[in-house]
Amino acid sequence: MRILFVEDDDYKRNSVVSFLESSFKNIVIDTGMSIESGVQQGVNNQYDLILLDMTIPNFDKTDGRGGGQSFKNGGEIIVRELLDENVKFKCAVLTQYETFNNETIEEISDRIYNCCGKNYLGHVKYNKLDEEWKDNLKKLLQNVENNNN
Repeated sequence: MRILFVEDDDYKRNSVVSFLESSFKNIVIDTGMSIESGVQQGVNNQYDLILLDMTIPNFDKTDGRGGGQSFKNGGEIIVRELLDENVKFKCAVLTQYETFNNETIEEISDRIYNCCGKNYLGHVKYNKLDEEWKDNLKKLLQNVENNNN
């Protein structure tokens, strides 16, 4: 199974990648840290799942660039860009926040579902102080894995 995980927070990205690699035998995880790298990798590669953070900058933070503006709905922007490029993909959101610009994650989830239909697999609430996200994410990926076999 090949996954693209777009997340700019180093701790969260490393935690999730480590968990997924220890939970699934045949998993390849590419990472992006911004809208730009998420869209670029999504267009250039075929993924079984694109796992998105919601609040991400428009550019990767590098030695020469600060990452630009952070967007509260960056994950949704990636979805719309990939749809505009006619990319076929399945996606889910992994977020630690409940609201974004006065919208709940449920409202945003509904909007993404309206764009993607059954290719949007929902959202998982991440919390570094609670292990529940691991069970929820594992179930989501097991469904992807089972549907690919």
